[in-house]
Amino acid sequence: MGFALLLLFIFVLVLYLKTSDLKKDVKNTSSDINKLKKENNSLKKELESLKLKLENGFITPTPSIPETEKPFEVTQEQKIESVSRIDIEFVPSDTIEEKQIVPEPINITTEVTPEFVTPIIPATPDEKIEVTSTETDQEVLSTKPPVINKIVEEEKETVPFTKEPIKEEVYQESAFSIFLKKAEKQFADNWTGILGTAIMVLGIGYLSIYTALKVSPFFRILILWLYAGLLIGSYYILKKKEKWISTGLWLRSAGASLFLFSCFGASQIDALTFISNTTLGYTLIGLGIGLNLYIGYIIKKQTFLSLHVILSILILCVIPDKLLITFLLAAITATIGIILSYKEKWEYHLLIVIIGFVIFDIWFNAQGTKLTTTENILAILGIIMVAGSCIFMQYRAIYENSHFDKPAFITHLINWLLFATGLISHATGSKFKIAVLFLGALICFFMALKARKKKVYWLYNLDGMVSFILAGLSIIMLNDWNIGLDIIACILYCLVLVCLFIVYKEREVLLHKILLGVNHFMVIALTIFFLLLETNSIAPNQSFNILFSSILLFCIAIAVPIISQIKKEYLEVDSLFLEKSISINGLLAMIASAIVILRCNALYGNSFYYTVIAFAGIWFVLEWKFEAKTFEIGRVIFYLLTIVIGLLLIQVQDKTYQDGLFSFGLLSIIVLNWYQKEFYKNDFYIRFFGIIGVNILLLILSFKYLSHFETLQIFSLFGISLLNHEFLWITYKRKNLCSNNQSILYLFYFLFIIIGTLTFIIKTTAFSNANTAFISIVIVLIESYVLFTKRFRKNIDDNLPNWEKLNVFNTEFIIITTLIFGISCLKITYLPIYVASLGVIYFIAFQKFIECKRFLVYSFALTVVAIILMVSTALNNSTNDYFVYLSQFISFAITLAYSYLYITDKNIPEDKNNAFVLTYIQNIGLLFLLLIQLQTNCISLFLMFLAISNYFIITRFKVKTHPFTISAIGLLSIATSLYYSVYKWNHFSLINWFLQLGAIALGVVLIGLLNKTEKVEAQKSYNQIIVNTWLSFIMFSQLEHQWLPIFWCVVAILNLYLYYKKISKVKNIHFTYYLLANLHLAFFSFNFYETRFLIFYLLLFILLTAYIYLNYKWAEEFKHKNSLLIYPATLSIGCFLYLTFDKGILTFFWILEALGLLILGIALKEKYFRYVSLSLVGLCLIRLMFFDLSNADFLIRALVLLSVGVVLLLMNTLFKKYKDRFDSN
Repeated sequence: MGFALLLLFIFVLVLYLKTSDLKKDVKNTSSDINKLKKENNSLKKELESLKLKLENGFITPTPSIPETEKPFEVTQEQKIESVSRIDIEFVPSDTIEEKQIVPEPINITTEVTPEFVTPIIPATPDEKIEVTSTETDQEVLSTKPPVINKIVEEEKETVPFTKEPIKEEVYQESAFSIFLKKAEKQFADNWTGILGTAIMVLGIGYLSIYTALKVSPFFRILILWLYAGLLIGSYYILKKKEKWISTGLWLRSAGASLFLFSCFGASQIDALTFISNTTLGYTLIGLGIGLNLYIGYIIKKQTFLSLHVILSILILCVIPDKLLITFLLAAITATIGIILSYKEKWEYHLLIVIIGFVIFDIWFNAQGTKLTTTENILAILGIIMVAGSCIFMQYRAIYENSHFDKPAFITHLINWLLFATGLISHATGSKFKIAVLFLGALICFFMALKARKKKVYWLYNLDGMVSFILAGLSIIMLNDWNIGLDIIACILYCLVLVCLFIVYKEREVLLHKILLGVNHFMVIALTIFFLLLETNSIAPNQSFNILFSSILLFCIAIAVPIISQIKKEYLEVDSLFLEKSISINGLLAMIASAIVILRCNALYGNSFYYTVIAFAGIWFVLEWKFEAKTFEIGRVIFYLLTIVIGLLLIQVQDKTYQDGLFSFGLLSIIVLNWYQKEFYKNDFYIRFFGIIGVNILLLILSFKYLSHFETLQIFSLFGISLLNHEFLWITYKRKNLCSNNQSILYLFYFLFIIIGTLTFIIKTTAFSNANTAFISIVIVLIESYVLFTKRFRKNIDDNLPNWEKLNVFNTEFIIITTLIFGISCLKITYLPIYVASLGVIYFIAFQKFIECKRFLVYSFALTVVAIILMVSTALNNSTNDYFVYLSQFISFAITLAYSYLYITDKNIPEDKNNAFVLTYIQNIGLLFLLLIQLQTNCISLFLMFLAISNYFIITRFKVKTHPFTISAIGLLSIATSLYYSVYKWNHFSLINWFLQLGAIALGVVLIGLLNKTEKVEAQKSYNQIIVNTWLSFIMFSQLEHQWLPIFWCVVAILNLYLYYKKISKVKNIHFTYYLLANLHLAFFSFNFYETRFLIFYLLLFILLTAYIYLNYKWAEEFKHKNSLLIYPATLSIGCFLYLTFDKGILTFFWILEALGLLILGIALKEKYFRYVSLSLVGLCLIRLMFFDLSNADFLIRALVLLSVGVVLLLMNTLFKKYKDRFDSN
């Protein structure tokens, strides 16, 4: 039964949806009909206008139209498929006058896209245009004149009067379709030939494979040679036709390549091998290579010659056995390939051959081939043969007086790389290769001179560099004679410098740039090399000491900038790439100096520092003598090294006489450089580093030698600071120190003040109160002297450079010193009195002295600190000490005195007057005292009293405190109350209820007072929301669960009443409580439901009904009011019923709720209530079918069915009776 009802429901739903779709289709059809009617009427109007034109003779005669004139075009609308045409009869020309009358073309245009514009071809006189016309068209034509005569002398034309022509689309065939048709035609005409060719090629392929598999290797080779011969012979056939000559050349090259492959396979490929003798096999390969080279040569094109040479070398690469004969054969091939191009300038051919041979050489050696000494010599001779032939090619007459040739240059360079690679890979290890390399360098040098004589300058430069490289290699090979690497490096460095000076003198710009780059590289390499030697990362194998070689390197390097300074023509001989005025070798001299210093570190003790001082002196003398930037940089570097290393050594080493010597040497270097003050025309840096060095030296000596004399150490630190101050005044009078360094001196004064103060703080615990007081007085006197130094000195200009900005910082140090005394000598109980007194004293000093202008802020801060200390002593007063209370009273009285002085002072600028802040701070102090000394349950009440008191103080006594102070104290009271409510969750005693409700009552009073002066209406609303939230939270934390929804509802009614009486300005707060009541009822009440609580929920239902009634009575109307009031109650009651009562009778309750919702919809004329009611009914029916009929008891099942049926009938009756109420709405 239930299933049948479900099917019926689905059927009705589908029928409803189909009906809706049908209605939509009917509506669309009606709109289309109306549209067509409008179009028909417009067409009628256009035809009427045409008719009038024809009757009234608006078509005037015009001259004859030239034959070249294009026919007119008639546009049509895209959607119209059939167009009416007008039949026109033609009368013979003899019945009218012989006058050419051509009617004007009449264009009837509608809005269309351009793609549908189709030209109409004029008709001949004998043609009639057939037109299918509508009834309307026929009516129009029946009223026209019976005949329209058109006479043309030579050619008679008719102009069709058409409203809209038929749509004509011209089909354009695509290019792909045309191609397919052509291909189809070609295949249809030649399919036999194409198929026959394919079959023939396939047969030849199969025959070749079969033959190759069946015959012996010899015959296989013969087959390959036959194919090669056919390919070569095809050239002589194809060369007779001009268009096939190129194809013939490539076929001949392919034949030669195939012949070479067959010769290679005859001894190297297993499937083709029939020669086992190595000599005979290589002879046959040589024959194949010779044929290839010959074929490549006779073509007279470098492309073919390069191809055959590379193929020949490639064949040699893939030979499995790497023998000397293989290498020599490759060298001979490359040499012949180079020589064959002697008469031509084929640079790319030479480049390809050289690269191919280089790759072959690398591949040959990479296979692990081991050659004997004799074989290596023969291999070297082969390499020399290839390289020499290529070198000789560059010295031909064709290159004389030539400019830079990029391909030739690259070829020559790669050739030299081949030569070098070959020599390295096939070296025999003989010590006499030095002579060979040196001889090669000489030969190359003379070849470079010859190239210069022929004016081939790029070749001259390249071979000159190769000569230099070979000479360098010969020097490097001195290592085989057990000469130390450091000495070899120095000799090689000398070679670079000699060549650099020579080419610079000869004005060889390119070579100078190259050698200058080599010089840069040598500097980097020598730096790394000597550093590795210093760290023992390389075994030097030296014959001299590394210290000696480092000094030698320094002498060689420093000689270059010295020579260039003596002889001005060499000023840019070794200039740095980034900065032309700096010598790169001078930089190396600096590095060598550092290496010498590192090497001297192995001397006894820290004696190497004397070396540092010596180098600092050397660089100072060089800069003083020559005034070059290189020497200037060296002077500054070693000046800084002297300072840094000296300070570190004095700090680290034990107390020895060397401290005095090192200090003397350090001070000497600083003094020397003090008078040579400029660095890059700037007089700041040298003296800046000197000031730093001297101050740090004095600081180190103070802590090193006076650490056990605390008082003397503290006085020494303040003495050094005073020394900086006095030296500053001396230099200021002499005007020989820049302003930045003057500021540095002042900063060092403050630095030593800070260090001395910190030391005083650290050492305070070891001093007695008297000693602390004595030291404090001395420090304050020094700081006060510096603060008021301008008053003590006479004849001083008023405009001091930036000193006054720094001088005022002495006030901070005076305050710190006095605080150190108070903290170290006084008990914490009396400290607030001392700090508050300091605040008053410093404020008076601010009033009396202009130097103490910063005391305004610090006196204020000290007053704040005094209040904080007051609170701190209250926190620590666990024994209720009366002295603490007395101290708090005196301290607070002093702060009040300070407040009086502050408020009454008229000299404080208005923008810096913070008198109102004192009130805040005093309030905060009192708040903390209340929080500390009162019990938690009383705090909220007293804080609310304090807020009200602040209100009367602000309003009655006009204290300039922000009114938000009152709100802040009130919020703090609320927060305290909320905290206590959470702390005592559901455990309030009677006194707690009294205190908390009293606080709430005072809060209401406070809000009433604030609303009198509050001008912002929104703030009043916020106050009411805060009090409601406060009360709600307390009730939520203390009331039992059954009372909570009743409380929400009562408060909702109360707030609704307040809003109705215009006491409250918040119109939505009552609705919020109403929603809370519904939410609580719907989702929380079922957890606590018991039968004895039924009375509470009945009361709640009554209150909810009362709220809804009163809301309709008192609240104004707004959009969706009915929905917002009824739906929450419906949902909450429904959920409460579902989660609380027996599921068997639930359907009945829900159907009753649906009935009530329908009745409300009828009463309120809300049709959506009916929809929700029907949805609920549908839900009840589904539940009835799938749950109640199967799970409920028999009696309950019957009762539910009966009641549901009755309710449904009642709902149906009500809806039919009051249906007009929904329709009218």
